[in-house]
Amino acid sequence: MANQYDVIIVGAGPAGSIAAMYLARAGVKALLIDKAEFPRDKICGDAQGRKAAKILKELEIYHEYEKLEGQKVYGITLSSPNGKVVNLDSGDRNSPAPGYVHKRMIFDNFLFSEAKKCVDFKAFDVKDLVIEGGFVRGVIGLNGNKEQETIRANIVLGADGANSIVGGKLGLTKNPLDHLLVAVRAYYRGVTGMSDRIEIHMIDHLIPGYFWIFPLPNGEANVGLGMIIKDMNAKKVNIKEALLKEIKVNPLFVDRFKDSAIVGEVKGWNLPAASYRRKCYGNGFLLLGDAASLIDPLSGEGVGNAMISGRIAATVVAEAMKKGDFSEKFLKKYDDELWATIGEEVEADYKLQKLGKQFPFLIDKIVERALKDPKFKKKMEELLPFAGGKKEIGEDHFVEDLKNAKF
Repeated sequence: MANQYDVIIVGAGPAGSIAAMYLARAGVKALLIDKAEFPRDKICGDAQGRKAAKILKELEIYHEYEKLEGQKVYGITLSSPNGKVVNLDSGDRNSPAPGYVHKRMIFDNFLFSEAKKCVDFKAFDVKDLVIEGGFVRGVIGLNGNKEQETIRANIVLGADGANSIVGGKLGLTKNPLDHLLVAVRAYYRGVTGMSDRIEIHMIDHLIPGYFWIFPLPNGEANVGLGMIIKDMNAKKVNIKEALLKEIKVNPLFVDRFKDSAIVGEVKGWNLPAASYRRKCYGNGFLLLGDAASLIDPLSGEGVGNAMISGRIAATVVAEAMKKGDFSEKFLKKYDDELWATIGEEVEADYKLQKLGKQFPFLIDKIVERALKDPKFKKKMEELLPFAGGKKEIGEDHFVEDLKNAKF
C-alpha cells in the first residue's frame, strides 16, 4: 500500500513546526503529529534571539511574530561571582533585530498555528516505530480517539523533545551527566529593576550554572536557575531550593524580590547539551531540536538551534524525496549541514563554559574591566552575541590578557 504521507513529523514544537513549514514550501506532503493540545506550556527561559528572527523572516512570518505578546530585549545585564554588575547593550537598536522574551505557550502556539496552515495535523501519541528492513517506515500509537493506529511514511522526523520517543526507541537519547543540564523556572510578578535586557547572574557556588531573570510583559519575569547535572550532584545542590534561597539571601535580589509574588509553581526539566554530539540520523529517520541534543552548553538555550535543525532537515528531506533515497548514508547530509551551521558556536560556548568553571575569577575580570574600560565594554558588546566573538573570548591570548589585567 502506498504511503499516504511523504514525511511524519513527531512533535509540533519549534523544530517540528519549522520543519513542517519548510517542507510545505518544498512541495513535500507532511503530517505533523503531537500528543499535546495547543496552546500548551513548555518549561523554558522563554527567550528567542537572532537565529529565530532570521528563520521567521525567511518564512515571511516575522511581521506576525512581532505582534505576539512579548518583551523586546536589546542587551544583557551580567553579574560576576563577586557581585559586580555590568549592562551590555546592543549598539544599534535596529540591527541586528532585537531579541524577544515570549512565553512558550504563546510562541509555540504561534508556530504551530502557522504550520497547520500548510500541512495536515493529527493528535497522536506515539508509542512505537514501524521498522522494516532496517528502515524506520512509520509510527504506531494512539489517535485522538485513543485507538491504536499505524501511520506510514518514507521518513520520520523525531522532533519530540529531550525525552524523545523516536530517539528512545532507536537508543539515541543518552547523554553523559557532564553534558546534561537541569534547570528550574518560575514566573514572578512584581520584581523591581527590570529593563529591556535579559539578566544573567553568575553565582560563585553555582558556577558554571547561572541564575537568570528575563523580562516579560505585564510586570512579570521568567526567573530560573540552570546547572550541569554532574556538578549539581557533586555540589549536592537541590536546584529548586537553591533558586528560592538565592532570591531570599543574595544581595543582588533581596530588595528586588521583596514585594514580588510567584505565579504558579517552580518547574524543572532536563536539557541535553550539544557539547555531546549525538547521532541524529539513520535509515528512514532524523532527530531534531532537543531530541538531537542541540541545547547550547553555555546559555542552555535550545529554541534557535531547534529551528535551524527544522530548516536543514526539511531541505535534506526534500532532496531525499527527489532521489528516493532515505538511507543513513544519504541522510548523513543533515548531520553534516547542521554541524557546519551550529558547530562553531557550540564549540566556542563549550570552551567558555569550561573556562568559567575552571577559572571563575575570569568572569570577575571581564565584568570589572567592562565597568572601568569603555573600549573593552564596547568590544564585549560587539563580541558576545556572535559565534566568532565568543570564540575570540575563549582564545588563549584573550584569557591571558584578562588574567594579567590590573584595575
